[in-house]
Amino acid sequence: MKETILQRVIRSVILAFVAGVTVCLLAFAFGQAPRGASGLPGMVVYAFTAGFGLEFIGAAWTGGWRQRQARRRLRS
Repeated sequence: MKETILQRVIRSVILAFVAGVTVCLLAFAFGQAPRGASGLPGMVVYAFTAGFGLEFIGAAWTGGWRQRQARRRLRS
């Protein structure tokens, strides 16, 4: 395998892993909601942590998109 293909695979695996963990954290946050006031601290912690995952996913996704666009411009 070329190194660039391997790098893409690794980036995709990392992105998929972080997305999976973020989805689980969001599920935990929404799972705390029916508890009412007693579930509020857990909901805040899970939602806050999921926010970091969403930020990472957004930055990684747009960063990869920008790299591909820059490569396309160099080719043409």
